Amino acid sequence: MGEAKAIEVGDYDLRGPDFETALIGAVSNLAIDADRLVRTEFRNGFPNWELYRAALAGDAIHVPMLRQWAVAFSVAYCTTGGVKKHAYSDELACVAAWDALSMLLYLRELQPYTVTAQALGVDAKTYKRLRRNLYARLRASLDEYWVQLCAAARHVFLYEKNEHKSRSPNLMVKYPQ
Repeated sequence: MGEAKAIEVGDYDLRGPDFETALIGAVSNLAIDADRLVRTEFRNGFPNWELYRAALAGDAIHVPMLRQWAVAFSVAYCTTGGVKKHAYSDELACVAAWDALSMLLYLRELQPYTVTAQALGVDAKTYKRLRRNLYARLRASLDEYWVQLCAAARHVFLYEKNEHKSRSPNLMVKYPQ
């Protein structure tokens, strides 16, 4: 006789997908409206929508623009005191930016920092410190944006739910998918 197997039911099966799952899926009206709400209050100069879509949702379409932006940010950071003037070079700023962005998007460095520093002719500690500072700023911006985006998604959902209720009491907004 065959044994009966218990069907495992997880929390996801009981309550449906959550807002975080809905936001990392395809671009939706929920994500667009939530971003619009976040941008009204949170404008720190970082390309937060593109960082979120590339790093969390896996959209590769934004990577070329993010690479250009990261290099520009790195140059600005380096030339305003991020590294000592004698250590600065455009190559250092560019490669450190690409490396920091790679760490954010793909969770890995391009190559060991010591190899990169040697190829650039800078001290390994200088390169590592610069890359770490660039990464920390990218990560902090993305983390703050993500928290605000998730909160805004809940506001959007509740707003739409209440709007639909006022139009027709029998019409309910579906949970985000």
